[in-house]
Amino acid sequence: KAVVSTQSTGKIHLTTLSLFLDLDSIGKTMRLLCLVLVLIAVASTMNLTKKKKKWRSQEVVPDKRYDYDSAKMPRFRFKTIDDPTLSETWLTLYYGQYVWGQLRFSSKTWGVELYACTDDNLYDNNNSLTGVPDGPERLWEVYWDDDHFYVDCNKKRVWTYDFNDAIFPDNDCRGVYTGRRGALSQFEFNGDRRGINVPKAFYTKKGRKNVE
Repeated sequence: KAVVSTQSTGKIHLTTLSLFLDLDSIGKTMRLLCLVLVLIAVASTMNLTKKKKKWRSQEVVPDKRYDYDSAKMPRFRFKTIDDPTLSETWLTLYYGQYVWGQLRFSSKTWGVELYACTDDNLYDNNNSLTGVPDGPERLWEVYWDDDHFYVDCNKKRVWTYDFNDAIFPDNDCRGVYTGRRGALSQFEFNGDRRGINVPKAFYTKKGRKNVE
């Protein structure tokens, strides 16, 4: 008949208690880690939501002139969706009553024209957007400084134009887009020509109400 000493029994009890304590400690650690992960996820979601709320989406009305406000539109942001029957997108900028500029591009060849700066043929491969991300939905950003005109698509730079490369050197086109010949006052997305794919929406920073 086996006899288990009191000392051995005590050791078994201590070992079992130690195991339970270790399991309890591991359980608390896992619960703490889960809580940390949940808090990180919530914070990330709130941050994304906050970022999304910085911009207000507005449906584009073709050929409608919108008043421009640099405080809410530090750059032009607009969304296009591919249409196999419509390939061109036109953005016209008005600098007062008589001066205007225009950006045009075609999704067939990704040819691009900057009015008064480049030639007006979108299909001769002289000026092209490069590395345009796949569609069908694309978010465009258009902006410029004193030396360059930029076009981004889905947060990727697809065109940089140097104003020094203007085809009419005697009539420097940078004066149009940089406001030297008048401040940018209005803009429109054209839709009164055949083959134009009018953007579905443009975006303004939240704050003041858009004045039209």
